[in-house]
Amino acid sequence: MTDELTLSRVILDVHPHRGASREYITHQLVADLLGDRDDRGYLYRVMRESRGGTEAQVLVLSRGRPDPAPPPRPWGRVRSVEWKPFAPVIRPEAVLDYEIRINATTVVTKPSGAKCRTDVWDAVFAANRDDPRSPHEVYTAYLERKLEGIADILDGRITARGQVRIRRPGDQRPITLVAANLIGTLRVRDPGALIDAVAAGIGRSKAFGCGLLCLSRPGTVLPRRHHAQLE
Repeated sequence: MTDELTLSRVILDVHPHRGASREYITHQLVADLLGDRDDRGYLYRVMRESRGGTEAQVLVLSRGRPDPAPPPRPWGRVRSVEWKPFAPVIRPEAVLDYEIRINATTVVTKPSGAKCRTDVWDAVFAANRDDPRSPHEVYTAYLERKLEGIADILDGRITARGQVRIRRPGDQRPITLVAANLIGTLRVRDPGALIDAVAAGIGRSKAFGCGLLCLSRPGTVLPRRHHAQLE
């Protein structure tokens, strides 16, 4: 397995099993594509799901090529894998659409002095319910900070936001996180650093379908509000 960046389009069959949630099963099936490794080395985004969530089309960005046919599991299988090298040609000052499902958090100090990590909008609302900023502005500002010196965020809006509950077999308490889907346009300042940022992922949690910054030609994401292929 090489360390070249690879972009894959994967079709998964996902079946509930022993209390495991759909998000957890999807995560495990994607992990099977890359095998045992010391680092995660991949990001993914669920692009489409069938009614009931039994089929998922997933975009995977990984270091190294995926296994085209990992063994099936009792709770699902990889139906198909199409991959290609990820080597986009991006020029300085290029304007691109973006879309990202992001777990954006900040550290908040409680009155007791204890520190905890919380969603950026929850933190703003808890601190001041009269804060004039909208969730769109708060999440866009978060992405601006993460891409400072790399790209200028021209606009952004939230198209979906909610708590994600990931339940593993046998767990009494699920893993919970807040995920928001942010779309907009950006202007590239440093193409190489932008590609590195895409490969590293953005946000606190880069598992369970979060963290992959998807880029496409202007006018592909905003009008139709759906993910367009990276080129």
